[in-house]
Amino acid sequence: MGTGKSTLGRAVSRALARPFADTDAEVVARAGRAIPALFAAIGEAGFRDLEAAVVADLGAAAGAVLATGGGALGRAGNLEALRARGVLVALSARPEVILSRVGGAEAARRRPLLGGGDPLARIRYLLGERAAAYAQADLHLDTSLLRRERAVVALLELCAARAGAIRRGG
Repeated sequence: MGTGKSTLGRAVSRALARPFADTDAEVVARAGRAIPALFAAIGEAGFRDLEAAVVADLGAAAGAVLATGGGALGRAGNLEALRARGVLVALSARPEVILSRVGGAEAARRRPLLGGGDPLARIRYLLGERAAAYAQADLHLDTSLLRRERAVVALLELCAARAGAIRRGG
């Protein structure tokens, strides 16, 4: 959350003329409930089950740009499904930047994974907990200091450099 996955995903999909999908939005559409309501009703494990089904379905779409929730890579099946269909990009940002982007401490407390305590401490905890999964991405971009336009260019440049390396056999 707060790294730019939905915003950058949409912009990159437009630049590449590819379809875009957001797994969080698709989970909400399929379940007919907002994410906080889903967490309240079925817990994080139930949400992750729904998310895994969405990742399997959307991950099968060749050429799509797919934005996943931050916890999606915590399941090996999701990581495998996403990696099998294309380039896996991990966007990151410093914890303080993430907190600011999600609207500050009060707004963050309304998010299921950040409620109940110090949101900045929760962000740090989640980033640490997910670091090994994020490290498995093909490309990494820290968006902390990048405005949207520059982040899109940087992401497209990373993708182009990787494609060039693959064509050269590297």
